[in-house]
Amino acid sequence: MKKRLYISLIVIAIVFFLVALSYYTSVGLDDMYIPADKHWQKNKIAKWSGKTGGRELSPVEQIENGVYFVYKDRLMYMESPDENVNEICKMPNQIVGILAKDNTVFWRECDDISFIYKAAPYGNIVKLVCDTGKLYMEGDSIYTLNVKHGLRKYDFNGNRIANRKDAIRFATKNTMFDDYVFYKGEDNQMLLSVPQYYKYDATKIKYLTHEVKFSRYYLEPEEWDSYNRENVIEYDDLAKEVDKEVRSGGMYEQVNGKDPDNYDLQSIELSVWNFSDEVDGYIYLYGNQKITYLDKEYKRKSEEMTLEEEYSDDNREKFTYQINVKAVFRISVDDIKNSSNETYVNYKRVSKSPDIPGDWSRFIVDKSNVYVINEDEYTDKEAYRNLYIYSIDVDTGLNKEVYKKKRFFLGNDSSEIFATDKYIFIYEYGDYGEKQCITRINRDGSNPVLVMDENGEVVMKPIQ
Repeated sequence: MKKRLYISLIVIAIVFFLVALSYYTSVGLDDMYIPADKHWQKNKIAKWSGKTGGRELSPVEQIENGVYFVYKDRLMYMESPDENVNEICKMPNQIVGILAKDNTVFWRECDDISFIYKAAPYGNIVKLVCDTGKLYMEGDSIYTLNVKHGLRKYDFNGNRIANRKDAIRFATKNTMFDDYVFYKGEDNQMLLSVPQYYKYDATKIKYLTHEVKFSRYYLEPEEWDSYNRENVIEYDDLAKEVDKEVRSGGMYEQVNGKDPDNYDLQSIELSVWNFSDEVDGYIYLYGNQKITYLDKEYKRKSEEMTLEEEYSDDNREKFTYQINVKAVFRISVDDIKNSSNETYVNYKRVSKSPDIPGDWSRFIVDKSNVYVINEDEYTDKEAYRNLYIYSIDVDTGLNKEVYKKKRFFLGNDSSEIFATDKYIFIYEYGDYGEKQCITRINRDGSNPVLVMDENGEVVMKPIQ
Protein backbone atom coordinates (compact mmCIF):
# COMPACT_ATOMS: atom_id res chain seq x y z
CA MET A 1 0.00 0.00 0.00
CA LYS A 2 2.76 2.40 0.97
CA LYS A 3 4.66 1.47 -2.19
CA ARG A 4 1.61 2.25 -4.36
CA LEU A 5 1.15 5.59 -2.60
CA TYR A 6 4.81 6.39 -3.07
CA ILE A 7 4.67 5.56 -6.79
CA SER A 8 1.49 7.61 -7.19
CA LEU A 9 3.12 10.63 -5.58
CA ILE A 10 6.14 10.30 -7.89
CA VAL A 11 3.87 10.10 -10.95
CA ILE A 12 1.89 13.16 -9.81
CA ALA A 13 5.11 15.07 -9.20
CA ILE A 14 6.43 14.18 -12.67
CA VAL A 15 3.16 15.17 -14.32
CA PHE A 16 3.13 18.45 -12.39
CA PHE A 17 6.72 19.11 -13.39
CA LEU A 18 6.01 18.43 -17.06
CA VAL A 19 2.92 20.69 -17.03
CA ALA A 20 4.88 23.50 -15.35
CA LEU A 21 7.77 23.04 -17.76
CA SER A 22 5.41 23.18 -20.71
CA TYR A 23 3.83 26.35 -19.34
CA TYR A 24 7.03 28.24 -18.74
CA THR A 25 8.50 27.09 -22.03
CA SER A 26 5.46 28.31 -23.92
CA VAL A 27 5.72 31.72 -22.21
CA GLY A 28 8.83 32.33 -24.26
CA LEU A 29 7.23 31.46 -27.61
CA ASP A 30 6.10 34.37 -29.75
CA ASP A 31 3.10 32.49 -31.14
CA MET A 32 1.73 32.19 -27.60
CA TYR A 33 1.18 35.98 -27.53
CA ILE A 34 -1.79 37.59 -29.26
CA PRO A 35 -3.37 41.07 -29.55
CA ALA A 36 -5.86 42.20 -26.93
CA ASP A 37 -8.87 42.00 -29.27
CA LYS A 38 -8.20 38.28 -29.91
CA HIS A 39 -7.64 37.38 -26.24
CA TRP A 40 -10.26 35.47 -24.29
CA GLN A 41 -9.54 37.82 -21.36
CA LYS A 42 -9.89 41.01 -23.42
CA ASN A 43 -12.40 42.51 -20.97
CA LYS A 44 -9.85 42.06 -18.22
CA ILE A 45 -7.18 43.66 -20.39
CA ALA A 46 -9.33 46.71 -21.06
CA LYS A 47 -10.01 47.14 -17.35
CA TRP A 48 -6.37 46.56 -16.49
CA SER A 49 -4.93 49.08 -18.93
CA GLY A 50 -7.31 51.93 -18.30
CA LYS A 51 -9.09 54.26 -20.74
CA THR A 52 -6.76 57.25 -20.83
CA GLY A 53 -3.10 57.80 -21.48
CA GLY A 54 -0.41 58.04 -18.89
CA ARG A 55 0.48 61.39 -17.33
CA GLU A 56 4.15 62.14 -16.76
CA LEU A 57 5.54 63.96 -13.72
CA SER A 58 4.86 67.71 -13.74
CA PRO A 59 5.79 70.55 -11.34
CA VAL A 60 2.09 71.48 -11.17
CA GLU A 61 -0.81 69.11 -10.50
CA GLN A 62 -4.47 69.94 -9.97
CA ILE A 63 -6.83 68.06 -7.65
CA GLU A 64 -10.47 68.72 -6.81
CA ASN A 65 -9.86 71.17 -3.95
CA GLY A 66 -6.61 72.83 -4.95
CA VAL A 67 -3.28 72.71 -6.73
CA TYR A 68 -0.03 71.03 -5.77
CA PHE A 69 3.12 72.65 -7.08
CA VAL A 70 6.86 72.35 -6.61
CA TYR A 71 9.36 75.04 -5.66
CA LYS A 72 12.86 73.55 -5.78
CA ASP A 73 12.99 71.06 -2.88
CA ARG A 74 9.57 72.01 -1.44
CA LEU A 75 6.14 70.58 -2.12
CA MET A 76 3.51 73.31 -1.89
CA TYR A 77 -0.29 73.26 -1.85
CA MET A 78 -2.59 76.10 -2.99
CA GLU A 79 -5.99 75.46 -1.47
CA SER A 80 -9.24 76.54 -3.10
CA PRO A 81 -11.17 78.85 -2.91
CA ASP A 82 -9.10 81.22 -0.71
CA GLU A 83 -5.82 80.19 -2.43
CA ASN A 84 -3.78 80.05 0.74
CA VAL A 85 -0.36 78.53 -0.02
CA ASN A 86 1.14 76.10 2.46
CA GLU A 87 4.25 73.95 2.47
CA ILE A 88 3.47 70.24 2.59
CA CYS A 89 7.06 69.10 3.03
CA LYS A 90 10.68 69.95 2.33
CA MET A 91 13.00 67.30 0.88
CA PRO A 92 16.81 67.04 1.12
CA ASN A 93 17.07 67.40 -2.68
CA GLN A 94 15.19 69.14 -5.48
CA ILE A 95 11.85 67.57 -6.42
CA VAL A 96 11.67 66.50 -10.09
CA GLY A 97 7.89 66.64 -10.35
CA ILE A 98 4.62 65.34 -8.95
CA LEU A 99 1.58 63.23 -9.83
CA ALA A 100 -1.70 63.57 -7.96
CA LYS A 101 -4.84 61.45 -7.64
CA ASP A 102 -7.70 62.56 -5.36
CA ASN A 103 -5.84 63.77 -2.26
CA THR A 104 -2.73 61.67 -2.73
CA VAL A 105 0.45 63.01 -4.32
CA PHE A 106 3.51 61.12 -5.61
CA TRP A 107 6.96 62.56 -6.43
CA ARG A 108 10.68 61.97 -6.98
CA GLU A 109 13.82 63.79 -5.90
CA CYS A 110 16.55 64.83 -8.36
CA ASP A 111 19.41 63.18 -6.49
CA ASP A 112 17.42 60.20 -5.27
CA ILE A 113 15.63 59.07 -8.40
CA SER A 114 15.39 55.46 -7.27
CA PHE A 115 12.72 56.27 -4.67
CA ILE A 116 9.09 57.22 -5.25
CA TYR A 117 7.37 59.08 -2.42
CA LYS A 118 3.73 59.66 -1.59
CA ALA A 119 1.78 61.76 0.89
CA ALA A 120 -1.69 63.10 1.57
CA PRO A 121 -2.16 66.80 2.40
CA TYR A 122 -0.44 67.38 5.74
CA GLY A 123 -0.02 63.62 6.01
CA ASN A 124 2.98 61.42 6.63
CA ILE A 125 5.56 61.03 3.87
CA VAL A 126 6.03 57.44 2.75
CA LYS A 127 8.92 56.01 0.70
CA LEU A 128 6.69 54.02 -1.56
CA VAL A 129 9.01 51.98 -3.75
CA CYS A 130 12.57 51.93 -5.02
CA ASP A 131 12.62 52.05 -8.83
CA THR A 132 14.20 54.13 -11.59
CA GLY A 133 12.82 55.49 -14.85
CA LYS A 134 10.28 58.06 -15.93
CA LEU A 135 7.25 58.15 -13.67
CA TYR A 136 3.71 58.00 -15.09
CA MET A 137 0.19 57.63 -13.74
CA GLU A 138 -2.69 56.00 -15.58
CA GLY A 139 -5.99 55.23 -13.85
CA ASP A 140 -5.32 53.76 -10.42
CA SER A 141 -1.75 52.72 -11.17
CA ILE A 142 1.69 54.27 -11.39
CA TYR A 143 4.35 53.22 -13.90
CA THR A 144 8.08 53.53 -14.33
CA LEU A 145 9.60 53.38 -17.78
CA ASN A 146 13.21 53.17 -18.93
CA VAL A 147 15.45 51.20 -21.26
CA LYS A 148 17.02 49.04 -18.53
CA HIS A 149 13.93 47.38 -17.06
CA GLY A 150 11.18 48.43 -19.49
CA LEU A 151 7.72 49.21 -18.13
CA ARG A 152 6.79 48.41 -14.53
CA LYS A 153 3.34 48.84 -13.03
CA TYR A 154 2.50 49.42 -9.34
CA ASP A 155 -0.62 50.04 -7.31
CA PHE A 156 -0.79 53.11 -5.08
CA ASN A 157 0.64 51.12 -2.17
CA GLY A 158 3.82 50.28 -4.06
CA ASN A 159 2.94 46.65 -4.88
CA ARG A 160 4.33 45.64 -8.26
CA ILE A 161 1.60 44.36 -10.58
CA ALA A 162 3.50 43.79 -13.80
CA ASN A 163 6.93 44.04 -15.41
CA ARG A 164 7.52 44.32 -19.20
CA LYS A 165 11.26 44.33 -19.88
CA ASP A 166 11.10 44.68 -23.68
CA ALA A 167 8.76 47.69 -23.75
CA ILE A 168 11.29 50.23 -25.01
CA ARG A 169 14.64 50.56 -26.78
CA PHE A 170 16.85 53.64 -26.63
CA ALA A 171 14.57 56.67 -26.33
CA THR A 172 15.02 60.44 -26.20
CA LYS A 173 11.33 61.07 -25.49
CA ASN A 174 8.42 58.77 -24.68
CA THR A 175 4.85 58.45 -23.49
CA MET A 176 2.45 55.59 -22.87
CA PHE A 177 -1.22 54.71 -23.22
CA ASP A 178 -3.16 51.46 -22.79
CA ASP A 179 0.01 49.34 -22.51
CA TYR A 180 1.43 50.88 -25.72
CA VAL A 181 4.69 52.87 -25.59
CA PHE A 182 5.20 55.67 -28.14
CA TYR A 183 8.71 57.05 -28.30
CA LYS A 184 11.46 58.76 -30.27
CA GLY A 185 14.44 56.54 -31.02
CA GLU A 186 18.12 57.31 -31.23
CA ASP A 187 17.93 58.04 -34.98
CA ASN A 188 14.98 60.43 -34.41
CA GLN A 189 12.50 57.96 -35.88
CA MET A 190 9.15 57.58 -34.10
CA LEU A 191 8.57 54.08 -32.74
CA LEU A 192 5.65 52.20 -31.21
CA SER A 193 5.93 49.20 -28.90
CA VAL A 194 2.76 47.15 -29.33
CA PRO A 195 1.63 44.85 -26.49
CA GLN A 196 0.96 41.17 -27.20
CA TYR A 197 -0.73 39.23 -24.37
CA TYR A 198 0.10 35.69 -23.28
CA LYS A 199 -2.77 33.34 -24.15
CA TYR A 200 -3.14 31.92 -20.65
CA ASP A 201 -2.27 34.96 -18.57
CA ALA A 202 -3.11 38.49 -19.80
CA THR A 203 -0.74 40.10 -17.28
CA LYS A 204 2.23 38.64 -19.19
CA ILE A 205 3.13 40.82 -22.17
CA LYS A 206 5.65 40.81 -25.00
CA TYR A 207 6.22 43.79 -27.24
CA LEU A 208 6.53 44.09 -31.00
CA THR A 209 8.11 47.35 -32.14
CA HIS A 210 7.69 49.14 -35.47
CA GLU A 211 8.31 52.59 -36.90
CA VAL A 212 5.43 55.05 -36.98
CA LYS A 213 5.88 56.58 -40.42
CA PHE A 214 4.91 60.19 -41.12
CA SER A 215 7.04 61.15 -44.13
CA ARG A 216 5.77 60.43 -47.64
CA TYR A 217 7.70 60.31 -50.96
CA TYR A 218 5.78 60.59 -54.23
CA LEU A 219 8.42 60.78 -56.97
CA GLU A 220 11.33 58.51 -57.69
CA PRO A 221 14.47 59.81 -55.98
CA GLU A 222 17.08 61.87 -57.76
CA GLU A 223 20.80 61.57 -57.20
CA TRP A 224 20.74 63.88 -54.20
CA ASP A 225 17.81 62.21 -52.39
CA SER A 226 18.34 59.91 -49.42
CA TYR A 227 15.19 57.78 -49.79
CA ASN A 228 14.87 54.63 -51.91
CA ARG A 229 12.58 53.78 -54.81
CA GLU A 230 10.67 51.27 -52.71
CA ASN A 231 9.60 54.15 -50.43
CA VAL A 232 7.68 55.87 -53.24
CA ILE A 233 3.88 55.82 -52.93
CA GLU A 234 0.94 57.09 -54.96
CA TYR A 235 -0.48 60.54 -54.24
CA ASP A 236 -2.66 60.21 -51.14
CA ASP A 237 -5.14 62.49 -49.38
CA LEU A 238 -2.35 64.32 -47.54
CA ALA A 239 -0.55 65.04 -50.82
CA LYS A 240 -3.75 66.34 -52.43
CA GLU A 241 -4.57 68.52 -49.41
CA VAL A 242 -1.07 70.03 -49.07
CA ASP A 243 -0.60 70.50 -52.83
CA LYS A 244 -3.94 72.29 -53.12
CA GLU A 245 -3.02 74.65 -50.31
CA VAL A 246 0.41 75.40 -51.79
CA ARG A 247 -1.01 76.19 -55.22
CA SER A 248 -3.79 78.36 -53.78
CA GLY A 249 -1.34 80.47 -51.77
CA GLY A 250 -2.66 79.26 -48.40
CA MET A 251 -0.11 79.31 -45.63
CA TYR A 252 2.62 77.85 -47.79
CA GLU A 253 4.17 80.95 -49.36
CA GLN A 254 7.89 80.05 -49.33
CA VAL A 255 8.17 79.39 -53.08
CA ASN A 256 11.26 81.59 -53.61
CA GLY A 257 9.78 83.29 -56.67
CA LYS A 258 9.19 80.00 -58.49
CA ASP A 259 5.94 79.11 -60.23
CA PRO A 260 4.32 76.03 -58.63
CA ASP A 261 2.73 75.18 -61.97
CA ASN A 262 6.19 74.18 -63.22
CA TYR A 263 6.78 71.76 -60.35
CA ASP A 264 5.44 68.45 -59.04
CA LEU A 265 5.07 67.59 -55.40
CA GLN A 266 7.95 65.29 -54.54
CA SER A 267 7.69 64.67 -50.79
CA ILE A 268 6.11 65.71 -47.50
CA GLU A 269 8.38 64.99 -44.56
CA LEU A 270 7.64 65.53 -40.89
CA SER A 271 10.44 65.79 -38.32
CA VAL A 272 9.05 65.48 -34.79
CA TRP A 273 10.92 67.57 -32.20
CA ASN A 274 8.62 67.21 -29.22
CA PHE A 275 5.26 65.66 -28.37
CA SER A 276 2.69 65.58 -25.58
CA ASP A 277 1.16 62.86 -23.49
CA GLU A 278 -2.27 61.62 -24.59
CA VAL A 279 -4.93 64.37 -24.39
CA ASP A 280 -8.57 63.46 -25.10
CA GLY A 281 -7.59 60.69 -27.50
CA TYR A 282 -4.82 62.62 -29.30
CA ILE A 283 -1.07 63.11 -29.11
CA TYR A 284 0.16 66.55 -30.13
CA LEU A 285 3.42 66.94 -32.02
CA TYR A 286 5.64 69.96 -32.53
CA GLY A 287 7.95 69.68 -35.50
CA ASN A 288 8.93 70.77 -38.97
CA GLN A 289 6.92 69.85 -42.03
CA LYS A 290 9.21 70.00 -45.08
CA ILE A 291 7.43 70.06 -48.43
CA THR A 292 9.63 69.53 -51.51
CA TYR A 293 8.75 70.23 -55.15
CA LEU A 294 10.72 69.08 -58.20
CA ASP A 295 10.90 70.73 -61.61
CA LYS A 296 8.56 68.88 -64.00
CA GLU A 297 11.17 69.09 -66.75
CA TYR A 298 14.07 67.91 -64.65
CA LYS A 299 14.40 64.52 -66.36
CA ARG A 300 14.60 66.14 -69.78
CA LYS A 301 16.91 68.91 -68.61
CA SER A 302 19.23 66.44 -66.88
CA GLU A 303 19.78 64.66 -70.21
CA GLU A 304 21.31 67.86 -71.57
CA MET A 305 23.68 68.29 -68.63
CA THR A 306 27.23 67.21 -68.28
CA LEU A 307 28.01 64.84 -65.44
CA GLU A 308 29.68 67.71 -63.60
CA GLU A 309 26.56 69.85 -63.91
CA GLU A 310 24.22 67.01 -62.97
CA TYR A 311 26.11 66.26 -59.78
CA SER A 312 26.91 69.86 -58.82
CA ASP A 313 26.04 71.02 -55.33
CA ASP A 314 23.65 73.70 -56.53
CA ASN A 315 21.71 71.36 -58.80
CA ARG A 316 19.16 70.55 -56.12
CA GLU A 317 18.55 74.19 -55.28
CA LYS A 318 18.13 75.04 -58.96
CA PHE A 319 15.52 72.39 -59.75
CA THR A 320 13.64 72.13 -56.46
CA TYR A 321 12.06 74.37 -53.92
CA GLN A 322 11.25 73.60 -50.32
CA ILE A 323 8.68 74.91 -47.89
CA ASN A 324 9.38 74.50 -44.16
CA VAL A 325 6.61 74.96 -41.64
CA LYS A 326 7.16 74.76 -37.89
CA ALA A 327 3.80 73.95 -36.39
CA VAL A 328 1.77 71.82 -33.99
CA PHE A 329 0.21 68.68 -35.43
CA ARG A 330 -1.92 65.99 -33.85
CA ILE A 331 -2.59 62.32 -34.39
CA SER A 332 -5.25 60.15 -32.85
CA VAL A 333 -4.17 57.44 -30.45
CA ASP A 334 -6.33 54.96 -32.38
CA ASP A 335 -4.42 55.74 -35.60
CA ILE A 336 -1.14 55.17 -33.76
CA LYS A 337 -2.40 51.83 -32.40
CA ASN A 338 -3.48 50.72 -35.89
CA SER A 339 -0.19 51.69 -37.52
CA SER A 340 2.39 49.27 -38.91
CA ASN A 341 5.63 49.21 -40.88
CA GLU A 342 3.52 49.07 -44.06
CA THR A 343 1.26 52.04 -43.30
CA TYR A 344 1.55 55.81 -42.92
CA VAL A 345 -0.06 57.57 -39.99
CA ASN A 346 -2.46 60.38 -40.81
CA TYR A 347 -1.94 63.63 -38.97
CA LYS A 348 -3.50 67.08 -38.97
CA ARG A 349 -1.89 70.48 -38.61
CA VAL A 350 -3.40 72.26 -35.61
CA SER A 351 -1.79 75.68 -35.93
CA LYS A 352 -2.82 77.42 -39.16
CA SER A 353 -0.80 80.57 -38.62
CA PRO A 354 2.92 79.79 -38.38
CA ASP A 355 3.82 83.28 -37.22
CA ILE A 356 4.93 82.47 -33.66
CA PRO A 357 8.61 83.44 -33.71
CA GLY A 358 11.52 81.30 -32.59
CA ASP A 359 11.84 77.64 -31.68
CA TRP A 360 8.97 77.01 -29.29
CA SER A 361 9.22 73.29 -28.63
CA ARG A 362 8.17 73.97 -25.04
CA PHE A 363 4.39 73.69 -25.21
CA ILE A 364 1.53 72.19 -23.23
CA VAL A 365 -1.92 71.00 -24.24
CA ASP A 366 -4.94 71.51 -22.03
CA LYS A 367 -8.53 70.93 -23.14
CA SER A 368 -9.07 72.82 -26.42
CA ASN A 369 -5.90 74.92 -26.34
CA VAL A 370 -2.21 74.51 -26.99
CA TYR A 371 -0.15 76.94 -24.92
CA VAL A 372 3.28 77.94 -26.17
CA ILE A 373 6.04 79.76 -24.29
CA ASN A 374 8.69 81.65 -26.20
CA GLU A 375 11.35 84.26 -25.44
CA ASP A 376 13.32 86.90 -27.30
CA GLU A 377 16.48 85.61 -28.88
CA TYR A 378 19.31 85.37 -26.36
CA THR A 379 22.35 87.60 -26.70
CA ASP A 380 25.29 87.99 -24.33
CA LYS A 381 24.35 91.61 -23.74
CA GLU A 382 23.16 92.45 -20.23
CA ALA A 383 19.48 92.94 -20.91
CA TYR A 384 16.22 91.45 -19.69
CA ARG A 385 14.47 89.71 -22.54
CA ASN A 386 10.73 89.47 -23.08
CA LEU A 387 8.80 86.29 -22.42
CA TYR A 388 5.66 85.49 -24.45
CA ILE A 389 2.79 83.05 -24.04
CA TYR A 390 0.61 82.16 -27.01
CA SER A 391 -2.61 80.22 -27.18
CA ILE A 392 -3.53 78.08 -30.20
CA ASP A 393 -7.19 77.14 -30.51
CA VAL A 394 -7.33 73.43 -31.42
CA ASP A 395 -10.65 73.79 -33.27
CA THR A 396 -9.84 76.86 -35.40
CA GLY A 397 -6.04 76.60 -35.56
CA LEU A 398 -5.72 80.32 -34.87
CA ASN A 399 -3.18 81.63 -32.40
CA LYS A 400 -2.91 84.76 -30.31
CA GLU A 401 -0.54 86.27 -27.80
CA VAL A 402 -2.17 86.06 -24.37
CA TYR A 403 0.64 87.35 -22.15
CA LYS A 404 3.95 89.20 -22.33
CA LYS A 405 6.39 90.12 -19.57
CA LYS A 406 10.01 90.91 -18.86
CA ARG A 407 11.99 87.92 -17.64
CA PHE A 408 12.89 87.99 -13.97
CA PHE A 409 16.43 86.78 -14.64
CA LEU A 410 19.24 87.51 -17.04
CA GLY A 411 20.90 84.67 -18.94
CA ASN A 412 19.70 81.87 -21.17
CA ASP A 413 17.87 79.57 -18.73
CA SER A 414 14.65 78.48 -20.44
CA SER A 415 11.30 79.14 -18.78
CA GLU A 416 8.46 76.61 -18.59
CA ILE A 417 4.65 76.69 -18.37
CA PHE A 418 2.09 74.35 -16.81
CA ALA A 419 -1.71 74.57 -16.84
CA THR A 420 -4.67 73.87 -14.57
CA ASP A 421 -8.35 74.39 -15.33
CA LYS A 422 -8.12 78.07 -14.33
CA TYR A 423 -4.47 79.07 -14.49
CA ILE A 424 -1.15 78.93 -16.28
CA PHE A 425 1.91 78.70 -14.03
CA ILE A 426 5.15 80.20 -15.36
CA TYR A 427 8.42 78.86 -13.97
CA GLU A 428 11.44 81.10 -14.56
CA TYR A 429 15.04 80.14 -13.81
CA GLY A 430 18.35 81.91 -13.44
CA ASP A 431 21.97 81.02 -12.67
CA TYR A 432 21.58 77.54 -14.16
CA GLY A 433 18.49 76.77 -12.11
CA GLU A 434 19.83 78.01 -8.79
CA LYS A 435 17.35 80.89 -8.83
CA GLN A 436 13.67 80.32 -9.42
CA CYS A 437 10.38 82.20 -9.26
CA ILE A 438 6.78 81.28 -10.11
CA THR A 439 4.13 83.49 -11.72
CA ARG A 440 0.48 82.59 -12.16
CA ILE A 441 -1.89 84.03 -14.76
CA ASN A 442 -5.45 83.28 -15.79
CA ARG A 443 -5.72 81.17 -18.92
CA ASP A 444 -6.61 84.27 -20.95
CA GLY A 445 -3.45 86.02 -19.72
CA SER A 446 -5.17 88.31 -17.22
CA ASN A 447 -4.53 88.81 -13.49
CA PRO A 448 -0.76 88.04 -13.27
CA VAL A 449 0.27 87.10 -9.72
CA LEU A 450 3.76 86.47 -8.33
CA VAL A 451 3.29 83.24 -6.39
CA MET A 452 6.84 82.73 -5.09
CA ASP A 453 9.87 84.95 -5.48
CA GLU A 454 13.52 84.05 -6.04
CA ASN A 455 14.07 83.84 -2.26
CA GLY A 456 11.44 81.13 -1.88
CA GLU A 457 8.95 83.43 -0.14
CA VAL A 458 5.23 83.01 -0.76
CA VAL A 459 4.14 86.36 -2.22
CA MET A 460 0.73 86.01 -3.89
CA LYS A 461 0.75 89.64 -5.00
CA PRO A 462 -0.42 91.06 -8.36
CA ILE A 463 2.30 92.00 -10.84
CA GLN A 464 1.94 95.58 -12.02
